[in-house]
Amino acid sequence: MKRITFLSTALLLAVLFVAAGCGRKKTTSPAPDAPAEEVQQDMSQYLPNLEMGTPAPDFEAPDIAGHPVKLSDFRGQYVVLDFWATWCKDCRAEMPAMKQLYNDYGPKGIQFLGVSFDTDIQSLIDYGVENEIAWLNVCNKIKWKENPISVAYDLHWIPSMFLVRPDGNLAAVCFHVSDLRAKLEEELAD
Repeated sequence: MKRITFLSTALLLAVLFVAAGCGRKKTTSPAPDAPAEEVQQDMSQYLPNLEMGTPAPDFEAPDIAGHPVKLSDFRGQYVVLDFWATWCKDCRAEMPAMKQLYNDYGPKGIQFLGVSFDTDIQSLIDYGVENEIAWLNVCNKIKWKENPISVAYDLHWIPSMFLVRPDGNLAAVCFHVSDLRAKLEEELAD
């Protein structure tokens, strides 16, 4: 009986750990009724070890139809690069703001490229249809922390969003679309 209780407890803890969030560390959450500015926690511990102003690591992955896409295909244009997954609650929470960013800047020539860490392409397709995701998404069906794209970008949290300049260099990394919007506005004002 003790063994069953131990296994049940271990399973419950594992489920709670996975459900707690998409990152590898969890900080204390604010009260549920806290103002939005208090909800954003210090995410600096999750920043990738990539220097802004240096070339964005190039990669190739298939889109949802199976056609290969390279980041370097977008050279000469600003690119919003969004690393996410349908199973990630923080990613889903940012999706309405990302859709608005796309609606505001897509028509101005800013390219959007989602990199999904889903392992089931049908989940990605279904989510995209259900949520009317209009921009290009790629998915190589390799788990997030094992994915060579994730390794190249030194990702420790999703969603992670990068702004890539037309010259192919990194301009910014953000965890919230509101921060990405501010960086994009700043970059385009120069």
